[in-house]
Amino acid sequence: MHYMLFLVLLFGISLKAEAKEDSLKKREHNRVLKIGQDYGTDKSSLELPVSSRTEFLNRDTTWLKVGGAFRLNNIYTHYEGETFPLGTFLRNEWTWDTWRINVDAYSEGIQLSFEYRFYPTFNTHFLKYGWLGYRFNEKTNLKMGVTQVPFGLLTYASHSWWFQLPYYLGLEDDFQMGFHLSHQIDDWRLDGAYFLLAEPRGTNEATFGAFSTARYSYDVVPIPGNSNIERHQVNLRAVRTWSGHELGISLQHHELYNLQTGHKGSNLAASVHHEANWGNWNLKAEAIYYTYDDVRNDDGEVLDVVQMGAYGFGTYDVANSAALYVIGLAYDIPLDWGPVSNVQLYNDYTLMEKFTSEQGRPAFAYRKSQQNVFGALVSAGQVYAYFDVAMGYNHPWLTNTFGGNALGTGRGVDYRQPISDLNPTASDPGWNTRLNINIGYYF
Repeated sequence: MHYMLFLVLLFGISLKAEAKEDSLKKREHNRVLKIGQDYGTDKSSLELPVSSRTEFLNRDTTWLKVGGAFRLNNIYTHYEGETFPLGTFLRNEWTWDTWRINVDAYSEGIQLSFEYRFYPTFNTHFLKYGWLGYRFNEKTNLKMGVTQVPFGLLTYASHSWWFQLPYYLGLEDDFQMGFHLSHQIDDWRLDGAYFLLAEPRGTNEATFGAFSTARYSYDVVPIPGNSNIERHQVNLRAVRTWSGHELGISLQHHELYNLQTGHKGSNLAASVHHEANWGNWNLKAEAIYYTYDDVRNDDGEVLDVVQMGAYGFGTYDVANSAALYVIGLAYDIPLDWGPVSNVQLYNDYTLMEKFTSEQGRPAFAYRKSQQNVFGALVSAGQVYAYFDVAMGYNHPWLTNTFGGNALGTGRGVDYRQPISDLNPTASDPGWNTRLNINIGYYF
């Protein structure tokens, strides 16, 4: 009897449900739940801290915003003429790429901005940025803590998920610990910063790389036998904006301090950049020159390369002097396909010409590095998806052997072996390709 009553009740509920009109067809009665925020339709607005956005800063109220993102990543690679079966670690797999937490706040001119990231695939987590700021007025702002270095194109020199090649040398979206003052004068923006040290390291899996590499930004980091760190960094940046254009110049200088010997080397970098917007088009262009002078290892030997690392992986060689030429072009296509509101198509390219050379040793000739990323960013509500075809030529990430000497001398004829007289640098190492799909929900 109880079983029969249950069936009758269930049948009655089913009839009522069938008679009910589909709520998706009754759009005039729908209510939109306002959660999250509008992240725009490009990489710069997607990653820009809320506490830096004018519409929030101009609110004459105290406010607090907690947000974040969850991202999945799919990888398919063709490295050194070889493809890999599905499920190969960091070659052909689906991974839970990132989850992050953001906290932004404002009250009586005082700002707070904080982002912490977790990378489950790498067993790595670290602070991206965390700073307190004071807004003296609409034109002058001071930030104190781990904040973005004012150098070159800001917020990014890239449109893609991959960044441009300067990122992998610490010259795009770099973060350091110190003070950053910005001031607006008519069409000019002036930035000055002093950074005592690089950002603090996080936590990583020891089997992947040195603990010093558990960080978001690429920095010169200490490893056994080469105990150099970055400190006492000074940045100056000036830009002028007009009619959708921005033209700027940047200078950077910091010390390379050896923790074992106390020896002090130095780094100098300079950049000229231009960004332009014409309707749905965006152009980013930049030229960078950098040099490391008198950087020595723990044995006192002058280095032709420095060791840089991030994301908890091992370090790799970076030539001590080079120029980088960056160009990126993007086009926005507004759409009304269900939740899809915009598709941004882009192509980002960087050429790295190295000036380091070893006299009389042609086997160690320093070869150029290149990167090209063609792709699209699809915006659908709070979901943003990058579809990138990334190609690398002497590139430390786009290879079957991560790191190594790609950004230093360049890869050897046998890319698996160190450079030597019997294994000289390859004059044409070829291109490696990676299809990367990154899907994130941002709230």
